[in-house]
Amino acid sequence: MAINRHSLERVQRVPVEGGDIEIRIYQPHTDPERSRTALLLTHGGPGGSSIGLYDALHELANQRPLIFYDQLGSFSSPAELLPEQMTLNRFASEPLAILNQLGIERAALLGHSWGGSVMTQFCLNHPERVSALVLSSPLLSTRRWVEDCNALVDQIHAELSDIDDINTEFNNRHFSRTNQPTHTLLAEKRRTNACLYEQMWGRNEFEHSGLLGDLDFFPNLSQLSAPTLLICGEHDTATPRTLQDAKVQIGNNAQLKVLHDAGHKTYIDSNREYIEAVSKFLSSAVSSQEQCPVFP
Repeated sequence: MAINRHSLERVQRVPVEGGDIEIRIYQPHTDPERSRTALLLTHGGPGGSSIGLYDALHELANQRPLIFYDQLGSFSSPAELLPEQMTLNRFASEPLAILNQLGIERAALLGHSWGGSVMTQFCLNHPERVSALVLSSPLLSTRRWVEDCNALVDQIHAELSDIDDINTEFNNRHFSRTNQPTHTLLAEKRRTNACLYEQMWGRNEFEHSGLLGDLDFFPNLSQLSAPTLLICGEHDTATPRTLQDAKVQIGNNAQLKVLHDAGHKTYIDSNREYIEAVSKFLSSAVSSQEQCPVFP
């Protein structure tokens, strides 16, 4: 039996515009791991939950402090958001509130899917607070996301001309390629704020009808100054082609890892390879001299 070399150190609330968000801090048991630069992580959606990220990635807390948070309006940070609060910049202010409350000057960041949008915007707004950036199957352009997903839908129709349930087939191929729902996927699904997802995005991945129609980071990706890891699945809705284009736009400080036979839930479909890629990247990208402990 594998025993964690970390513990849940603290659960606390952080005030942000519109309410409070919950953060969960995990600390390694040993030094020098406790003194390493912290990794701040958030989920996709909008309206998802970080429960699945912890289930899948908790092993990283053996190596450095991890801080997970649910965005405002999500499961452990409930709030009724007004449309004017459902903006990228407001969500991107949440990492700043967390780092300020904890007294952390610089942190590494990881955002999955829509969480990648949040962390990208935070990096553009506050580059001085970022040591390294992991963009996990990120939403970097609504237009490109919809185009990519519809190309995947067209491929399904070409192969299965008489298909009735396109959503199920799409999810099985491109969302998560596990043979059956895992406990982690089910836990995430139970904690999803579907109303917030529909308001901000739409009914499904390939039909956008929400408030994020203008989202497009490509004109500004070259402004990302922190070392950046782009990671996606071979069959991801955040397609390898689009992330390769993003890597080129970011420049020499970016690298791309494509995980074999994985869909959008990369951290579940290719869990071991995902952990190894993130761990290797952080070890090389964050200087051993840069120490930002969460607690003394």
